[in-house]
Amino acid sequence: MDISIVATSLPVIVAEFNAIQNISWIIAGYSLATAIAMPIYGRLVDKFGSAKMFLFSIVLFLVASTLCGLSQDIIMLSVSRVLQGFGGAGLSLLPVTIISGLIPERSRPKYIVPMISVWSIAGVAGPVLGGLLTATVGWRWIFWINLPLGLLAILLAVPALPRQDKLREGKPFGISTLVFFILAASSLVFALHAITEGLTGDLTLMIGSSVFALVMIALFIWRTIKSDNPLIPIRAINNRGAITVLILGTIGGASVFPLTGFVPTLLQMSYDVPNWLAGLSLVPLVAGVLSANIFSSRRLSKTGNYSNFYLFGSAIAALSMFGIYFFSGEFGAVFIAVGLGLTGFGFGLFGQFTVTLAQAFSESRFLGSVTSTVMVSRDISGSVVATIAGGLFGFGVSQALLNVNLPENLKGISLQPSDLAALTPAIKEQVQLAYFDAFHAIFLNSAVAYVLVFALALTLPKKELKAK
Repeated sequence: MDISIVATSLPVIVAEFNAIQNISWIIAGYSLATAIAMPIYGRLVDKFGSAKMFLFSIVLFLVASTLCGLSQDIIMLSVSRVLQGFGGAGLSLLPVTIISGLIPERSRPKYIVPMISVWSIAGVAGPVLGGLLTATVGWRWIFWINLPLGLLAILLAVPALPRQDKLREGKPFGISTLVFFILAASSLVFALHAITEGLTGDLTLMIGSSVFALVMIALFIWRTIKSDNPLIPIRAINNRGAITVLILGTIGGASVFPLTGFVPTLLQMSYDVPNWLAGLSLVPLVAGVLSANIFSSRRLSKTGNYSNFYLFGSAIAALSMFGIYFFSGEFGAVFIAVGLGLTGFGFGLFGQFTVTLAQAFSESRFLGSVTSTVMVSRDISGSVVATIAGGLFGFGVSQALLNVNLPENLKGISLQPSDLAALTPAIKEQVQLAYFDAFHAIFLNSAVAYVLVFALALTLPKKELKAK
């Protein structure tokens, strides 16, 4: 929810801070921190127990939410979002890990779907609530609203969480692999951001950050292979089935990421859709994911067959994205919303199987590590895609608006939806076209990604899932 609730408020936030070119950091910072923290949680649970770590993540999330609402510039907000992501990682990972340890493989998706349902409802409510709060009491309340919800979660969790876990003695992981992982993940996102900024001419920062990121990634891989107790035990995923499932889930999930993050902004600025209604544009996407999740998880529980879901799902998602790319300019915002619904249905047919199948293809003693690795790959890829998409989106808009003769009291980097009403019809059309052209290619990228998922799904090995 703390990604989707921000989506409809982005235009107002970046306009207040005069930072349209840094729009991606508000979302990418959160997802990057989540990706970094997940493997840490996965290891610390074995050391300190799930109950303590879950409560710690809630408290951290609430503190960060308070700081987000108090932010005075884009830097403070981005840093606070990073801290919020550290807390959100535990809220995402720990429930899945606990369920996976209790339920057999064929039935796991059926039990995970209720959690996905809650996340889906939050995904729908987030943009709508974000738009309403921004339009009434201000965008800062999209973060402060977490405080009463978080306190309620603590009251419900304390009596329900297990009091005693079978804990592991010794160090949870090697510190060197943690350091290199943080440096590698962070430098990768910074490098991608620098590349998008480098399009304006700052090649020194682009080249330097890219080289540093490549070095850090190489050092992390080297140290992980050499370490006896790495942060992410890549030996746990050492067969073709697990690797294929991981790649399929990563590409499929990452392709949805920029849609949920930036489509509401596109609709507000290109189609003159109100912020609360722009949030509702994600309802078909979430409803599609949820309905497909329920259908495919029940079928998997009965038959154990998963291959066809990957093939049909990726085909539906690819065709929907191609449709939006070619025809959204002609048919408008409603067509985009319907296309997102079909894309969500396609992805929902196979998206929730990633954790279960990766666990099934791996050794059971690596259950926690495999779960965290799957979710880390999802969030890092989401950070990468969000950074690239947001950077190109912001760069494309800012460059296009340089050629638009805006009124003297308005700047391209600080435009917000309410400013469109003050523009002449001709200039307003130019501004709307700038946003549309800047984002349009992202639809095509998602379509191509799902074509790749379809091709890889043809090579997915068969595995008999345990029913008990």
